[in-house]
Amino acid sequence: MSTFNTPRPTTFARNAALVSSTGTGIFLVILVVLHVIRADLDPSWRFISEYELGPQGWLMHVAFISLAVSTGSVALAVASQARGIAAYLAIALLLISATGMTLAGAVAPDSNSGLHDIGAMLDLVPFAALLLAFSLSQNETWASRRISLWAVALLPMLGLLVFMVSMAILLHRNGGRPGPSVVVGWQNRFMIVAQCIWLFHTARRVLRLPLAATSACEIHSSGNAGTTALNRGREVDDGQSSQDEEGCERESGRLRTREPNRYGDRRVPRAAP
Repeated sequence: MSTFNTPRPTTFARNAALVSSTGTGIFLVILVVLHVIRADLDPSWRFISEYELGPQGWLMHVAFISLAVSTGSVALAVASQARGIAAYLAIALLLISATGMTLAGAVAPDSNSGLHDIGAMLDLVPFAALLLAFSLSQNETWASRRISLWAVALLPMLGLLVFMVSMAILLHRNGGRPGPSVVVGWQNRFMIVAQCIWLFHTARRVLRLPLAATSACEIHSSGNAGTTALNRGREVDDGQSSQDEEGCERESGRLRTREPNRYGDRRVPRAAP
């Protein structure tokens, strides 16, 4: 299997990952709260989308929108880390899923319109997770996390299969109609929580990658060296040597940029303090 390297995540990618993990957290918190304040809905056979009905329905609307933002943001967060057709297809599926979740959050379940059901059917996160795991597992930057990458990516698909098999078996026994005897509520919750685990895990992995240096040769160093910013035409002392593709060169104990000037190859001496 061929491998590849990608640049470190940019500030934009890290911010997208942070938004994604926050959105996932908001969804899970609201879902737990609704199980407490809507105890009249039996979770053994009621779907989570039914929390959109009733006076507290706005909470579930917010939850679905938060999940949509989380899904779309994680696509942006990993866009620079994945390569190949599988990666591009995964990102497209994630954006489609985010659109479906937005639709499901905007429209409550209604047997007449069916818009909510269409939004639910656009949830393709389980397929996107596997495609993205295939691509990221070839990235040498993620090589040390391949096992956890695949293990967590399989969770959404497992949740989907458990839910679909349960629906196929139990609905058939009840004449194709949902009801108390069609106990698929917990499977429905397992499916959505499995997706949340994958979203949160993927976003956290991006956040744990080292931040890329900026075009101004911004170096984030560990220890007491701190962060050193180097603008063009300036020299800044630093205790750690580094280099980026913008023209920074590595030197021991000193970081400079190489820029043509009217003195030719000579460096402009620093003014005495």
